Amino acid sequence: MVTFMGLKELFKLKKWEPNLSRPPPKKSDWPDHIISLNNKKFDKFIEKYPLILVDFWASWCGPCKTLTPKFRKLSKEYKGKVAFGKVNVDSERELAKRFHVLGIPNVIFFSYGEKVKNITGVRNITDYE
Repeated sequence: MVTFMGLKELFKLKKWEPNLSRPPPKKSDWPDHIISLNNKKFDKFIEKYPLILVDFWASWCGPCKTLTPKFRKLSKEYKGKVAFGKVNVDSERELAKRFHVLGIPNVIFFSYGEKVKNITGVRNITDYE
């Protein structure tokens, strides 16, 4: 049986406690919306925050469209704790290739630039929470 660890479970892990040598951005510096990412902005974005969810998607993908409102809700709920980004795999093929994105939607969890886990396909919002 596969278990998905969402945001609530990740926050319980010591790994998600603030790193005192690298304090997180001020709460006001966290985005309260989903940031569209391209190859130019991607690394700076994922290295800035202690916890980031990036949705790799495409405009023609029905399941990707289903995930968007869930992602918006989470970005509001977790403002100041989690940053959210989106990468269009059609226009940013190099990023999709770099992270071995073979199926979409594919949500990758990052911590200060390090890939932690990923979830492929649409899940219940509780799997992300």
